[in-house]
Formats: sequence, C-alpha cells, structure tokens
Amino acid sequence: MSESVELFLFLEPGADPENDRVVQDLGEAEALLAWVPDGAAAARVASEAVASGVKLIELYRGFDLASAGQVVDAVDGRVAVGVAAFGFGTSTAHPIRDSATIFVGHPSADPARHRVVREHAGGGKTTAVSVPDSRTAVTVARQLVDDGAEVIEICGGTSLRVARDVAAAVGDRVPVSLVAWPVDSIERAAAFKAEFEAEDA
Repeated sequence: MSESVELFLFLEPGADPENDRVVQDLGEAEALLAWVPDGAAAARVASEAVASGVKLIELYRGFDLASAGQVVDAVDGRVAVGVAAFGFGTSTAHPIRDSATIFVGHPSADPARHRVVREHAGGGKTTAVSVPDSRTAVTVARQLVDDGAEVIEICGGTSLRVARDVAAAVGDRVPVSLVAWPVDSIERAAAFKAEFEAEDA
C-alpha cells in the first residue's frame, strides 16, 4: 500500500483495485488514486489504506448512499470520508463514461504535469488534475468538458465558491459536484485540514 495520507476512490465497473491504482503528485502532496468495481471492493481498499496510514478518503464517479456506506462502515470512524455525490441526485441518461476530478489549492500544481488520465477497459476514462487556484480550475474545467468529460468533480479541500465558479463556467453542459463531508466525518476532516496547513506553513 502507498504511504500517501489521502485516498481517492473511483467507481468503475470491471476495475481491478490491485492494479488500477496510481500515486499522484498533487503539487504539495501525494495521494493514492484507486479504481474499484463496487462498494465492497471500495471498503476493502479503504480498510487496507487506513491500516497503512491513510488519514482521509474521498469517493468519486458515482458512489451512492449504499456504496459510500460500505466504505464508512469499513473505516469505522478512523478517518474522514467525503463523497463527490453525483450519484445522490444529479441524474444522467446513461452511466458516466468520462469523468474529471479537479484538486484545487496546491500552490505549486501545474495542471499539465500534475495530471492522470486513466483509460478504462470497457471504454471511457477518468482524468484527475491538480490546479493551484480557482481561476485555473475554471480554465481547466472548460478544457476538460471540451475534451468530453461528462461530469466535473471538485475535491473536498475546495471552497464552495470555487465549485460554484466552475459550475457557472461550464453552464448546463455537464453536472458539477463538490465533495461533501457527512457530519460523522467533519471533525476528522477539519483536523486533517489543520495538520496539512501546519505542515505547509
């Protein structure tokens, strides 16, 4: 398992979480990105990650209440779990094939260099990009939609204002979601944020 302290899980039918994973440089930090086929696999990966030192988990690409709940049960309050939540209410006419995740707020991030593009065996892809600020997030979001992204997901360390500006920039072309922290994860998410900011000071 990676020594990264953040784990980002992406739902993708047919994914093999043992092989479909990468440690991504976000600029000031590294995160483990892993693709999982369902909530049960996500729960297993999350539990292993927490045992290896991960302190924060975010869920992307369609986790609903049931599959997110499996992860929450598996970590049992040991770490914060946030959910991007387009599965909770942003309906689409077909499953998402091309998704994009934007990590905002790493000052040295270069979106051309701090980027992962994961092609999926069944077609479609996930693009994950780290950007330094809200202006770059808006620019990158527009580019990603132009390139075929069907949903934009904004990481949980980002303010609602940034997500709002991204949503305004892409209009009604695609749904935009922001990772939310359930009440049982708020304290741990806040502690993680404080620790991260202290290390970065």
